[in-house]
Amino acid sequence: MNRLKSPYRHVMAVTASALIGIAGALTLASPASAHHSEVKVTAECDTAAGEWVTTWTVNSYAPEKVNNFQFTKVEATSVVKGATTPFTIDGIAVSEADTFPHKVSEPVVGKARLSGDATEASLTVRARWDNKYEESSDRGASIKFSESCAKVVTPPPAEANPKATVAADCDGDVVVKLENGAEATKDASFTVTGTDGFTKTATVEAGEDTTITVPARNAERIKVTEAGQEEPLFDDQPAEAKDCVEPGEPTGSIQMTCDALIFQIENPKDGKTVTITLTPNKGEAQTLVVKPGETKTATFKAFEGLTVTPKAEGLDDSSPIAWEKPAECTTASPTAPPAGGGAGGPTLPKTGAPAALIGGGAAALLAAGAVLFVVARRRRVRFTA
Repeated sequence: MNRLKSPYRHVMAVTASALIGIAGALTLASPASAHHSEVKVTAECDTAAGEWVTTWTVNSYAPEKVNNFQFTKVEATSVVKGATTPFTIDGIAVSEADTFPHKVSEPVVGKARLSGDATEASLTVRARWDNKYEESSDRGASIKFSESCAKVVTPPPAEANPKATVAADCDGDVVVKLENGAEATKDASFTVTGTDGFTKTATVEAGEDTTITVPARNAERIKVTEAGQEEPLFDDQPAEAKDCVEPGEPTGSIQMTCDALIFQIENPKDGKTVTITLTPNKGEAQTLVVKPGETKTATFKAFEGLTVTPKAEGLDDSSPIAWEKPAECTTASPTAPPAGGGAGGPTLPKTGAPAALIGGGAAALLAAGAVLFVVARRRRVRFTA
């Protein structure tokens, strides 16, 4: 029997074929939709190096029971001054054949440093999973830099540039010169230490210097330190001074008259200042400070038993000096004055010769046959017969 041909028969056939094709396409596409890679990128400017630090992250997606994957393609490029240049990313590279080193559940992260004047960078990858499925198209990401990454020079920390020189002078004192170099970026803080508790500090600005004098009595050993230095700048016994010229030596005399004990010190112009204290056994002490080029005297009223004790720095002999009545004095000796220095009892009449000896200065004193003494270098005193 012949059946009538429906006008819709052809349409239905085409529709059925299309549905079958769509179903097949969906069936074939379902694995592809479950397997894919995703790439992300971030960047930071390292101003210390003047470089872009890029971070690339690849996430892998696959169906259950697919555990690992590999990279079959990795291509990274950057654009610098219009030229495209490949670069490598630590941790993201093409895998060896038949190895699947990356886990699907863990992102793969890699970093790469790029030139600070790079304008663009990109990464393209393709993955293959351990179920043998491989991506049919590339996956990737790119980044553009709107400005360059310039290097910022950080200034070095502030530092001092300390120096110290130590030199003894001819008196035994030590001069410590402290310097801070002109290129220093902060003040130098010095401490100078000597023996017997001597300590002094000084702060010196950049390009400046100062000196500290350590007295001879404290200069057996000297240590110089600076706050920013681990080791001392100097820690030793200073070297002795050389080529010293001896200063002129002061001379002195002791004159005994019928009514006085007189001391005189004469200091040459090229000498050193002399200080001597003369203390009688009764009465007030007298101190003579004799500068270079000066002559000074000290007079003590004579009495029976008068002694005067000299005292000075470096005195060789500090024994008391007793007044003795000169042989030409025929009258009785004056009696001792009361404590405090006043005269006691009758005094000898003043004659022309003794008055001239007291007021006439060095010439009269030396002419009377005095006992001489010498004040030596560094203000040391030595008596001679």
